[in-house]
Amino acid sequence: MKEPELRTIPTVVFAHKFSTDKHHVVLESPYHIVEITGVLEGSLTVRQNGVTEQADPGDIITNFYRSPLYVDTDKFHIHQTVCFGFDPVEPFYGIPLVTHAERGTAQIMRLIGDIIRVRTLYPEKTLRASGLFMQLLGELCGCNEQDSAASPGDRLYVKRAKEYIFEHITEPIMQKNVASHLGITPEYLCTIFKKTDGRSVIRFINELKLENVRNLMETRNIPLWQAAAQYGFFDPNYVSKLYKKYYGHNVTNQSRKIK
Repeated sequence: MKEPELRTIPTVVFAHKFSTDKHHVVLESPYHIVEITGVLEGSLTVRQNGVTEQADPGDIITNFYRSPLYVDTDKFHIHQTVCFGFDPVEPFYGIPLVTHAERGTAQIMRLIGDIIRVRTLYPEKTLRASGLFMQLLGELCGCNEQDSAASPGDRLYVKRAKEYIFEHITEPIMQKNVASHLGITPEYLCTIFKKTDGRSVIRFINELKLENVRNLMETRNIPLWQAAAQYGFFDPNYVSKLYKKYYGHNVTNQSRKIK
């Protein structure tokens, strides 16, 4: 995986080690920030853009803050986190929410610890922390080299498809719209998207929209029909059924539970 090209030197926002018996937070989405967390003990359930995963010891959570991140656990855990200002030349979507330990994350965990020590003992040495972060980012990209048979050209198409979807997420989006924007057929887009992302184009669009609908309901206390309309859904019953199909429970129940 190609490392992102940055406009400016990344700057440390915070770096710490944290432990608690319970942890239920919603991390909102400021711009130009990346937060990288290594789980040391226990486990965390994380959810973002319709994707839910469990992070266990040795796993790395990467949050680019493009949408709210939900973090939950009812058991004791320890994690270490570094957060940096991050301004890539072009949108960067290559690193998954969770990089699992079996991909070889030991060096990443060590670098997170090194950044925390430098930040704590030598807060004035900002370039040293930035240099360690760049090493960390390189290791993280290396751990997530594509395993699929997708070619670099196919992955570029998928990257641009996701950019288009993010830009038009409040509008009704069809697979043929995305394919037309890219200059390829809908069938070809479907094939390479599933090969690269693991989900169909429509599933990716729907999960992203549903995550944003639920977030509006939770943060602004507005009804389902109003939140759904802001993301191009004009039938709240359809949204409710789709959410239950994907996640196994009602969006309204989940909204009340998180509050």
